[in-house]
Amino acid sequence: MVLIIVAATLGASAYTSGTVERSSNVNVVNDDTGLLALADGTSGPLVFQNASGALEIDFTKGGAGGVNAESHYELGNPSDAINQSAFKISNLDAESHDITVSYTGAGAGDADANIEFQIYDSSNTQVATISEESTSDTITGAAAGATYYVVIVVDTNGVTSSTDLSGTLTVSA
Repeated sequence: MVLIIVAATLGASAYTSGTVERSSNVNVVNDDTGLLALADGTSGPLVFQNASGALEIDFTKGGAGGVNAESHYELGNPSDAINQSAFKISNLDAESHDITVSYTGAGAGDADANIEFQIYDSSNTQVATISEESTSDTITGAAAGATYYVVIVVDTNGVTSSTDLSGTLTVSA
């Protein structure tokens, strides 16, 4: 009987703590080389990598205060987004992901899409559209290494010169 109690005690208390160390490699990099990369396209200085390496969209570059009322702007070319895009979204991971793009904060006060992000795949097919009216869309199953091309369209017809279309663009996987 004593032997059974001693054996049970040793078996239950044989392992009281442990430590396992593993190395990790988590570098913080600029937007254009991250797992979910954002790189400026061919639209000039309105979309650019800022000094900290983050993608920035700024219609007040130079001496501008913004975009004109009753106007239409396209950063990139919807007919050839692959070669003429405002910026690119790339899945630089080794596996596929769903990529969700959303735009929040803008309020034009009308039902029209006054700022729109049109997203095209490598065959120049539009796969998603985000605006201040339809604030989120998902690219399902973005393959490892896949790149998507974004054209920004700003249409201020129907809004006043005091309208602010500024917001936050979020890309997540």
